[in-house]
Amino acid sequence: MKYRQKIVITFFVVMIIVMTMLKTPATDTTLVRKNVVDLTAQEKSDFVNAVKTLKTIPGTNSKNVSLYDEFVAIHNGAMTFTTMHLGGLVTLPQDTPPTGPAAGIDAAHEHGGFLPWHREYLSRLEKALQSVNPKVTLPYWDWSDPRSVDVIFDPNFLGANGSGDFINLSNGGQLQGGRVQSGNFSEANGWTLIPDLHTRISTAETLGTSLIRYLPPESAPGVLGFPLDKAQTDRILQSKDYKTFQLFVEGQIIVDANGVEQRCEREPCNHNLVHALLDGTLENPSAPGPSLRSSLNNVPASPNDPVFWLLHANVDRLWAEWQKNGRRGSEFYAVPGTEPYGHNLNDRMWPWDGGDSIPGSVGSIDIRPYLPVIAPDDIVRPIDALGVRKYGYIYDTLVKPVSKTSSTFRLLGLGALGAAFLLWRKRSYLPL
Repeated sequence: MKYRQKIVITFFVVMIIVMTMLKTPATDTTLVRKNVVDLTAQEKSDFVNAVKTLKTIPGTNSKNVSLYDEFVAIHNGAMTFTTMHLGGLVTLPQDTPPTGPAAGIDAAHEHGGFLPWHREYLSRLEKALQSVNPKVTLPYWDWSDPRSVDVIFDPNFLGANGSGDFINLSNGGQLQGGRVQSGNFSEANGWTLIPDLHTRISTAETLGTSLIRYLPPESAPGVLGFPLDKAQTDRILQSKDYKTFQLFVEGQIIVDANGVEQRCEREPCNHNLVHALLDGTLENPSAPGPSLRSSLNNVPASPNDPVFWLLHANVDRLWAEWQKNGRRGSEFYAVPGTEPYGHNLNDRMWPWDGGDSIPGSVGSIDIRPYLPVIAPDDIVRPIDALGVRKYGYIYDTLVKPVSKTSSTFRLLGLGALGAAFLLWRKRSYLPL
């Protein structure tokens, strides 16, 4: 081989290596979950249409239950394995108790499995949406972003606040809310809920067939509202270990600027606070306990409100960011053997447990006819849900933008490769 040809071939190989190293770290087939405030009008429309479509597709268990309602039933069922909720303030009435190894503990909350359970759950909903429109991903609600509320609660996106009722606030004002009566996800718009899957957690009485919301005002002295404290959200990412992170982001503890941990006793925090703020519960000091008015704050039934998915996508995003910061793998999970069944690293998580556990009832309501059919070999453990890459998505906060210099270098590299190839062709007289 001639000397010049060797030089050209060597240069060609080197450039391929360089360009491989410059490849943007993204995505194989990875889709990007975006901040809701950054969605285009088309992306919002696609998301809404896909969610509404799932509400019209028959489920796997019953022709009278949609695919979307089966997802609501799963969340309901996960919380029937224990009767104690909201820190023991609420006892769920049950005519039929749960059975199996998961009995006695919430299958999806309050313990280590909270994060992997919801990662799996959200991924399955996202894949169902993508069966309608492959471009759809779950957006996330950064609850510390002051722009987010106006974007989310737009009548043309996830629907407006409720109306027709008022709550007297502790500062002397009034909070408007009630049933969502117009816009997207109102009953008038076709978003009709199954009463058995839309119940008050404390009494098991139905909340009816319409979404219920009490959207708080913007944060003001003496009134809780959105956005939540950004400094606190930032401290979540500094959590020293998995258990601290899980309790902090879920909203069971708070960590102050000095790293001191304490339980969220005066009010919920973070994820739990978002559920509660759409209820008006925290602004009714005359109530003896949680009044639990809204769809989102009656947590078992909360996926009836599509806002649920954005709230939990943000929880998952924060976990993914915490993991990305050098905390990957099973060693960055709860200490083995310290969690109740279903929450340890290698425990089976209901309902992907091969049928080992059977949920209880909500009052006299049997959840089982509303649940999807799940194959006996469809087994998921916390260890299976420790990374987002296997699920085929990533968050926009974890995607590195291509720098202008890098882009220019890559274009120059392509030009050099083209010139090298032409020179090689000219010298060796190869046909194209």
